[in-house]
Amino acid sequence: MISAAFIGPGTVTTATNAGAQYGLTLLWTIMFAILACIILQEGAARISIAANLSLGQAIIKQFNSQQKTMSLAMALTIAVVLGCAAYEAGNILGAVSGIALTTNINTPITSAGIVLIAGILLYTNRFSLITNFLAIIIGIMGLSLLGVALMLDIGSVDLISGMAIPKIPTGAELLTLGLIGTTVVPYNLFLGSRLAKSQEMKRMRQGLSLSVILGGLITISLILIGSKVNGPFSFANVAQALSTVTGPWATYFFAFGLFAAGLTSAITAPWAASITLTSTLNVKSSNKSFRLTWILVLLTGLVFGVSQVKPIPIIILAQAVNGILLPFLAIAIFLVLNNKEIMQAYVNKWLGNVVLLFIVWITGILGLLNVVKATYSTLDIEQTISNSMLLTLALVSLLITVGLGYRTIRQTD
Repeated sequence: MISAAFIGPGTVTTATNAGAQYGLTLLWTIMFAILACIILQEGAARISIAANLSLGQAIIKQFNSQQKTMSLAMALTIAVVLGCAAYEAGNILGAVSGIALTTNINTPITSAGIVLIAGILLYTNRFSLITNFLAIIIGIMGLSLLGVALMLDIGSVDLISGMAIPKIPTGAELLTLGLIGTTVVPYNLFLGSRLAKSQEMKRMRQGLSLSVILGGLITISLILIGSKVNGPFSFANVAQALSTVTGPWATYFFAFGLFAAGLTSAITAPWAASITLTSTLNVKSSNKSFRLTWILVLLTGLVFGVSQVKPIPIIILAQAVNGILLPFLAIAIFLVLNNKEIMQAYVNKWLGNVVLLFIVWITGILGLLNVVKATYSTLDIEQTISNSMLLTLALVSLLITVGLGYRTIRQTD
């Protein structure tokens, strides 16, 4: 489910675009994103196992106050549900784009069909059925995209240097942060917390690492596929490039990969929105509001699909939504993991804190950047993010991170 949740059309779009524009130069970003995703997901899951609290309950307990508890719970819930709704539009449109690469089926009909499949599965409210379905689809998608990537003529030296040497080409700053943002997704943290319930710590870490690494391999495959694109980026140009390099069969594999990414994420986004209610507001899965939430998120995707809005701008816009919530969740997880009253024997060690603070710094930059971009969009200002602005945002995030670390160390000593 974790793999299915973060391998959506946004990942396909961002990763293939990165490959098309900068070749294999940004592969190292995925290596970092995999590490960051594992660290944050493990933290959310460890909280669930060690404290027997969902992520939302633990965060609310950390910031506990009679006056603020309900308002914080509502704010968290609204932020995650709105984020899921924004992603859902891209999920539906991405799945439709995958089908459109090889067929001429009417877009509104395709959108309705995808929503119907997702709706029927979610209506069953059977957790095991949903996870098994997603496992099958994500497995086939992974094999399809990995198979295409292995058929490409990729130099081993370029591949290794791209993974091992951090380098940001001029103009690639936003795309670099986008690759991190498409891997470390806020609502996945709530999903991970739910999945870890009643698991053993060792089993949780093994399963979680495997799922994130699998998703990372798929993302790497997408960058390799994108590196073969000539000219402007589009899904059609990716398919054309693959057809030229490996034969027409690769077009169908890529089309299925894009469709599967959209379909699986179209299921996990509404599901995660509803699960967030159980985490923050203690809503039971049998409650009407649980079902109403995923229905509203699904309908958001349907509206965008039927309106035939061009998919790529919507998908990239959805990527920006997670950046605002992600730094808050990273900081909250850091604070909870250092709370001895909540975590007891599973409180964070110093090395875990160093790594987590580094991730807080990076997600802080991503969050501040998305605030700037949202401000530009609201004021209708041309969105030009200079290197000096990125440096300023990095310094601001660093100050916040250092202050957070210093305050936490003083309290735990």
